[in-house]
Amino acid sequence: MTDRARPGCSSRRLPWPPRPPRIQPFPLLQAGPTVTPILAFALATIPDVAGIRTLYGFAADIADSDVAEFALQRQRARSGEDGMPLHLQRIVAVSWTLRLGDEITCHSGGDADEAALLQALFAQVAQHAPCVTSWSGAAFALPLLRYRALINGITLPPHWFAEGTAQSGLAALPYATIPLDDMARLCGFPALPVVAGGNPWEAYRAGRLGEIQARCDIEAMATYLLFQRDRLVQGTLDAADYRDAVAQARGWVGQQAAPHWRDFLAAWPPTEG
Repeated sequence: MTDRARPGCSSRRLPWPPRPPRIQPFPLLQAGPTVTPILAFALATIPDVAGIRTLYGFAADIADSDVAEFALQRQRARSGEDGMPLHLQRIVAVSWTLRLGDEITCHSGGDADEAALLQALFAQVAQHAPCVTSWSGAAFALPLLRYRALINGITLPPHWFAEGTAQSGLAALPYATIPLDDMARLCGFPALPVVAGGNPWEAYRAGRLGEIQARCDIEAMATYLLFQRDRLVQGTLDAADYRDAVAQARGWVGQQAAPHWRDFLAAWPPTEG
């Protein structure tokens, strides 16, 4: 090709390589009181037994527990870690804390299947266009959501197609290597509830999904509180607004009748923050 104009074509020189279309940046939170909605979410996963069967050709008469144990042992041998690869983790619980102006609520996806859980979370994001955050978002939750959306054929919220957090409205907290429970307690918030046995997979197999969902609820609230505290540290939220955000969250928790919320409130030091 030359820069010379071709017959019937404009002589204006075009950039090469072509520039990608400009994406309108998604509005992240600015300094001061919250205007943009905030959605802090948490996920709970178990081994994707159906996916493992598909990849490794297990017969139907082999128990789910044996299939999962095979994959766990394989992962330990390869990486020395117990966690499954992200694409082989199935989501069984989703919770989110949503702040809209002067209102705050915490929701759970309930007992739905994985596709419905994804749709419920994505619907909230699409409806409210919030600043979305999670504790280990960049390393775990966000790539996991994309893998599982791909597997289930679920459409992502439109602005999540943008590249980069400044355009996508995703504000991942930069503390993924530190356990959420540790940081919550160090910052004066209550400890997270422990799933009996310490293993969501075992709890799920025993029919104790409620325990998993309860912990997921608390994780979403703890993530929201730490997100607001992180804004305080960064100087985008002043001390008075931070105290108001914490008091608002405490007030909502105090109105809940569910045992895990009552326990959370009882363990919440009155002088936190």
